[in-house]
Amino acid sequence: MLLLNYIKLAWRNLGKRKLYSFINIGGLAAGLCVCMLIMLYVAHELSYDRFHKDSARIFSLLERIKMENDTIQMDRFNYASAPAVRQQSPGVESFLRMGSLLQETTVLQRVDNPSIRDEEAAVWFTDANYFRFFSFPLLQGQPDEVLKQPFTMVLSVDMAKKYFGNTDVVGKQLRFNGEYLFQITGVMANTPSNSSLKADFLLSGASMSSMTSMKELVTTAGGFAGAFLTFLKLDDASHQDQVTRNIDQLLVAQQDPGKSVLMPLASMHRESRFSAGFNLRYLSLFPLVATLILLMALINYMSLSTARATVRAREIGVRKALGADHKHIAQQFYVESALYAFLAFCLGLLLCFILRPWFFNLLQLKVDMTFLYHPVVLGIYSALLLITILIAGSYPSFVLSRYNPVTVLSGKMSKGNGGATVRKVLTVLQFATAAVLIICSIVINRQLFFFRHTDTGINKENVLMLPFRSSIAGHYQSYRQQVAALNGVTQTGTGRYSLFGDYDIWFVPREDVHQPMFSLNVLSVDTSLLGMMGLQWKIPPADMAQLGTPGTIVLNEEAVKGFGFPGSPIGKQFRMGPAEAKVIGVLKNFHFKSLHAAITPLALKVEKDNSALWGAGSPGCLFVKIAPRQNIPALIAQISKIYSVYDTQTPFQYTFLDDAFAKMYTAEDRLAGIFGGFTALTVLISALGLLGLAAFSAEQRTREIGVRKVLGASVVQITTLLSKEFIRLVFMALVIASPIAWYLMRGWLQQFAYRIHLQPWMFVLSAFIAVATAAMAIGLQTVRAAVRNPVTALKVE
Repeated sequence: MLLLNYIKLAWRNLGKRKLYSFINIGGLAAGLCVCMLIMLYVAHELSYDRFHKDSARIFSLLERIKMENDTIQMDRFNYASAPAVRQQSPGVESFLRMGSLLQETTVLQRVDNPSIRDEEAAVWFTDANYFRFFSFPLLQGQPDEVLKQPFTMVLSVDMAKKYFGNTDVVGKQLRFNGEYLFQITGVMANTPSNSSLKADFLLSGASMSSMTSMKELVTTAGGFAGAFLTFLKLDDASHQDQVTRNIDQLLVAQQDPGKSVLMPLASMHRESRFSAGFNLRYLSLFPLVATLILLMALINYMSLSTARATVRAREIGVRKALGADHKHIAQQFYVESALYAFLAFCLGLLLCFILRPWFFNLLQLKVDMTFLYHPVVLGIYSALLLITILIAGSYPSFVLSRYNPVTVLSGKMSKGNGGATVRKVLTVLQFATAAVLIICSIVINRQLFFFRHTDTGINKENVLMLPFRSSIAGHYQSYRQQVAALNGVTQTGTGRYSLFGDYDIWFVPREDVHQPMFSLNVLSVDTSLLGMMGLQWKIPPADMAQLGTPGTIVLNEEAVKGFGFPGSPIGKQFRMGPAEAKVIGVLKNFHFKSLHAAITPLALKVEKDNSALWGAGSPGCLFVKIAPRQNIPALIAQISKIYSVYDTQTPFQYTFLDDAFAKMYTAEDRLAGIFGGFTALTVLISALGLLGLAAFSAEQRTREIGVRKVLGASVVQITTLLSKEFIRLVFMALVIASPIAWYLMRGWLQQFAYRIHLQPWMFVLSAFIAVATAAMAIGLQTVRAAVRNPVTALKVE
């Protein structure tokens, strides 16, 4: 009965002061919403691959090769490696190999309706024990049988609907790359969003020995390097170190310089090869931001609650005079806080569901709806509600329940009571946090601007990249000539890979043979592409006709340093695999990777005609330079039409070179977008809190304002009087925030090899935004109080 009475009082107080109720509940709901979204994201990222029954015993095999200051990590091994490891290590219970076409795309086509075809990425050849090794649900078919026979496959529910319109597909067939027929023997559930391994199609590993393009992968012996991801299931996770030592012995026997690493399955998501979502190096930042935003929302609540103390002081004094003790008063305010926190939580949960698609779209992350009801998520949200209730009610109930009834009822309670000092501290803390986030947001956006507008040394404008498969190799010259003949095309060139994407890596000896070999990045291009890229020569060839001569190579400045040539590098020779390469020119350094890292040694293998490279299993890329002011969609449609003549299997694809460059900074793009949103919300919460305090301050000083107006004070003077205290607090917050933001952003910028410098205008702009926000928040309330009729003001009790 007492609890019900407390709830009635709380509900009545909620409706009496609508502005304060809106600020309290709305601000807290906004903070809770952001906290829920962030904790959902963090929980999802940390849950990767833990749903497998034996996740604690499954390890991914890696090999790391130390090359001076660089470490090369390899994650693919040959077909014979896994059986050799199991034979060498009794602690290995079982193994699983997964292989895919590394450079070729995979096109699957419906046999009875050839028009239904598409290029697929998540296609894996795997061992028959896949559904025993992992815990992925198999909906149709027997786990031990579905991948046992050659040319059998299992596909996901979504792929079954995509190609056949339903999931009743067992016994039907799909054509692989226009050549091989695979029979569907099972249907698996769609891969969970918190799985590192994404598979839409699983093809029987027993098929590879009968496939021309795959046979070599399963028959090649010697060495450890290959084309297969290799997973080991140990009989006990504690045997990890012993198995690693056994594998290292195999590597020594193979004269392999690398060291093996067994990575736990639950740690795989941290590896870039599996992480397609937001860059994980920022994952630890999110809980901190969530905590700060929730703290600011709670500060608003506590600050306004204690500010309202003098208004409710008489109520508390009367209740104490009638016999209510400290315990009952505290209980009342805790019940009120619990009600407000629960309403804010419900509103925050509603906002979370509404904003969830936008938030995860910004992160480019998919989260299954079923994960929202995961016990971990429900536990986090329950804990969040409990923490909110405890913190939100603690300080107000402590302050209000301690009032002396004699002091209150005699009217001697000063305006300073109710935690004025604490409110000032909390306001400073709020705006300091907001200022830090504003400065961080400005710096992040400027670094992104720097990335996009820095001269990379490559002419990126109006260059179209058109990847093609080896199936077009026999007709490549005709395809290229027809594209080059189109109106609007000014140049064409060919490379083995798209720029700002893949490249080959060779380990080459230095000039001093006693020095260790170093890694050299290699791009294969033709002479036309070399000119199209607009690269600058440091030392041009003595005769440009030498470009494209077999056995010649062009280096960048970093490669020359890496070799350690004592004099001019021109004419120097070094071994690249089985052949000798002769240096005929040196290019000035240019950025062929992202600006996150320093420029590394690079060699360009230049051919006059490199179409011979596009053999089986080796795709290429046609680069097309487009003249300014062209109808680009129409031109792309013409190129697509030409492409379809020579390749009827693979869908036409294209990428602009400048878009490929921008894509390397996706993680920073997302960080900027999220930080911008968090910053705006933080500023809004701070402004709401200041608005509430300004409204309360103006209400408390109503009679004082009336007296001042009667004595001749102007509206400007009164507005200044009411505002200056709050503006002073904001400036104090800026003084605290600036060095903190400088320290944080200086550390963040250090991770980039090429970066901006922190400049004073960034801090000045942040100060302007904070002060302007504060002025707008308190301006309306102070002006309303200043223009109020003094006669009405003097009647206020």
